Amino acid sequence: MTTISHVRGCAPATMVTFGTELGAKNGDFVKHVDQMGRDVAGTMKNWKGAAATAASARALGERMSATNIDEVAVGLVSLFDKYGKQLDGTRTSLLDVVDKEAAGAGMKVTDDGSVTAPTYPDNGGFVGRVLQARLDQQAKDFQTKIKDLLKKFGEDEQQAAGMLKQGAGFLKVLKKAPTTPLVSPDGRYKIGAPERPDLKHDDTFVYNSKESGFSDWLAKAKWKGQLFGGEMFRSDLDDATALYRHYWDNDGKPIAFDYSEAYREDKNIKGAVDKEISQAAAAADLFARAGNKNFQITGKPTTVGVDSPGPDTENWTKTVGNYQQWSNANVRVEGNRVYMDVSVNAQDYYNFDNGKADIATGAPDSANGRFAEIGWAKPFESHGNVTRTVSWELGHPPTSPDSAGTSEPERNPGREDRTDNRDSGEGKRYPDNNRDTGGARPK
Repeated sequence: MTTISHVRGCAPATMVTFGTELGAKNGDFVKHVDQMGRDVAGTMKNWKGAAATAASARALGERMSATNIDEVAVGLVSLFDKYGKQLDGTRTSLLDVVDKEAAGAGMKVTDDGSVTAPTYPDNGGFVGRVLQARLDQQAKDFQTKIKDLLKKFGEDEQQAAGMLKQGAGFLKVLKKAPTTPLVSPDGRYKIGAPERPDLKHDDTFVYNSKESGFSDWLAKAKWKGQLFGGEMFRSDLDDATALYRHYWDNDGKPIAFDYSEAYREDKNIKGAVDKEISQAAAAADLFARAGNKNFQITGKPTTVGVDSPGPDTENWTKTVGNYQQWSNANVRVEGNRVYMDVSVNAQDYYNFDNGKADIATGAPDSANGRFAEIGWAKPFESHGNVTRTVSWELGHPPTSPDSAGTSEPERNPGREDRTDNRDSGEGKRYPDNNRDTGGARPK
C-alpha cells in the first residue's frame, strides 16, 4: 500500500530531467552512427574485395541496430516525461491536501491516509454535536481525497516501473542482436502460432478412491439443496452455480465460461485482462519495429490470484478462483499503424483443495472434495476468452486499453447477465455459459 511518507520521499520531477538528458545523449549517439556510415561509404569508393564487403555489411548492421535503439530510446524518453509529470502532479496535489488543507483545518492525518477530526470543545450540547458532525464529515471528505490520490500515485508508479523495465529490456535485446528479435525481453512472448500451455491438475481429493457412507447421503442432500436455493434466489451467483452444477454432473467434461461477462462484472479480472493486453501490445510493437509486418504472437501464462489480484466478486471467486491466463494475437502493420487482434484466454481446473475454505462462507473445501473421493462428483477443466482489437501508432504501444483504439468484448445475450449484470438474458433459466457446452436446466 502506498503511504504519504513514500510519496513525500519521491522526486518524480527528476524523471522528466533524466528523460531530457537521455534524449540529448541518444541524439549524439545517432549523429555518431550516421557519421560512421558516411565514413564507411567514403572508404568504400577506393576499397574493393571480400574485406570491403564484410566491412560494408558490418556497418549496415550497426546502423540497423542503431535505428532500433534510437526508436526504443525515444519511446523511453516519452515514458519518463509522461510518468514524471503525471506522478509529480499527483504528488503535489496530495501534499497540498495533507500539509495545507487538512492541516489548516486541524485534522490529524496518519501515514496511510486516515484522517481524524479534532474534538469540538462543547461536545455535550446540541450545537457542539452539530459542529462535531460537520468536522467529522470534513475529515471523511479529506480522507477520501487523500486515499484516492495515494491509490492513483501507487498505480501510476507501478505502471511506470513496468513500462520502463520493459523498455530497458528491449534495449538489451537490441544491443545483443541487431537482427529481428523473435522473443520479447521478458521471455513471455514470441512470434509464432498459439501455443496452449499445460494446465496443472492438483487433485488433493482423489476421484472414486473411497467408499461412501450414510453421512454422505445426508451431506449430498444438504449441498444439493443449497445449489438449488442458489439457482433460485441468488441470481448474482449464476456462473458459480452453473459450474458447481456441472461438478455434480460427474462426467468431468471441459466446460466454457463467459470470460467477457467476467471482464464486465469483476474489476480484478478486468485488470488482469487489461494488463495482459498492454503487455502483449508492447511485445507486438517491438516485433513490428524490427521489421515484421504480418505475424502471430503467443504468450506464456500467468496466474491470476498470484501474479495479479484474484477475482473480486463472490460469483467469479467461486467460478474460477485462482486461474491461468495467457494470450495470443494476430498482428499487422499498415503504414505507421499497428493493429492487433488479441485473444486473452483463461484456463482453470475446477476442484476442491484439502485445507482450504470458501472465502465468502468459510465452508471447508473438504465438504465438497469428499464427493469426488466417493465418486459422486468430478473435477473438470474450464476455459473462456476475451477477444479485442487494439491499434496504436508504431513505437507507441498502449499502456492500457483505454489509451488505444480498442474494441469492447461483445455481449452474448442469453449467455450473459443483463446489461445491469444480473439475471439471464433469456428470462428465468439456468445459464449455460457458452452455446457449445451445458444445456438449459429444468425450470
